[in-house]
Amino acid sequence: MTPQDETSAATETSAATGESGLPPGQQDQFSGQQGAAQSLPPSPYLDGGSMPQAYLAPPQPGQPKYGVPPGFGPGRRQFGSAAWGPGRQAAGPGYQQPGYGHPGGTRGAFGPQARRDPVIAAPWERLAASVLDWIVIFGIATVTFISPLLRIWRQLQAVATQYTNLNSPGAQAAVNGIARDPSNQRALLFWFLAMFGIALGYYWIQHAAWGATLGKRALGTRVVTAADRSAIGIRAAGIRTVSFLVGPVAFLLLVSPLNIPGGLLWAADTAMTLFDPRAQCLHDKLAGTIVIRQRWLDQQAGRASRR
Repeated sequence: MTPQDETSAATETSAATGESGLPPGQQDQFSGQQGAAQSLPPSPYLDGGSMPQAYLAPPQPGQPKYGVPPGFGPGRRQFGSAAWGPGRQAAGPGYQQPGYGHPGGTRGAFGPQARRDPVIAAPWERLAASVLDWIVIFGIATVTFISPLLRIWRQLQAVATQYTNLNSPGAQAAVNGIARDPSNQRALLFWFLAMFGIALGYYWIQHAAWGATLGKRALGTRVVTAADRSAIGIRAAGIRTVSFLVGPVAFLLLVSPLNIPGGLLWAADTAMTLFDPRAQCLHDKLAGTIVIRQRWLDQQAGRASRR
């Protein structure tokens, strides 16, 4: 077939199907639809009240797509961006929910302590561990000086047996005589010195080697560095131990009123756990340490082993 014949055939087909390009069977249906659309009343939602003649133009580069509300096009802030309005933060990828190390939660009885990291040991856990440690230290020192201590105890029992009223002048004079005995004074002094000497080695060695004393092991706590929660060294353990024992030594070994500053230091050092956000005592801040729960370290070790 020649080009002239093809052109003639296309002209004949167009004439047979009409201007709409549809076969004769569908051309009447198409004409009916056009007539029905033209007979509809004007739309109040369109400019001029007439039906649109064609679909909207396709989206152009740099312009919002159809159905996108104003303010969410290119160059506008989206959900998950760094900011969501003036002075507000979006709840997207850059947003952090309160968790470990973040000041979330509600305010409790002691204010800042209610916002502390739950990994950090509670004040009652630290107090209970300290009581257990001092029971151990007291027991070791007492067993070491059991002979002179038993001698003093027998002397006091003799006074209690001789005098039915210990508040009587005779009983008070006998007790004062026992207290002024040079041998008894030396025994008590050495007993106290041995107690704090044992405490010095007890806390220093165990914290440097294992990060926990016997009392802390029983309560499931451990001393770590405050910066990265790693094991503390010999130096940090020494600073922590010495600064911890200064108050008790000054309070128990010095005579009144020289022991009052030691007692105040001891009380302030212990009470800081109630108000510090990380439950740090004064000796913790000086040594750069913090007391945490052991189970957190166990969880971290378990995750590392599964990788």
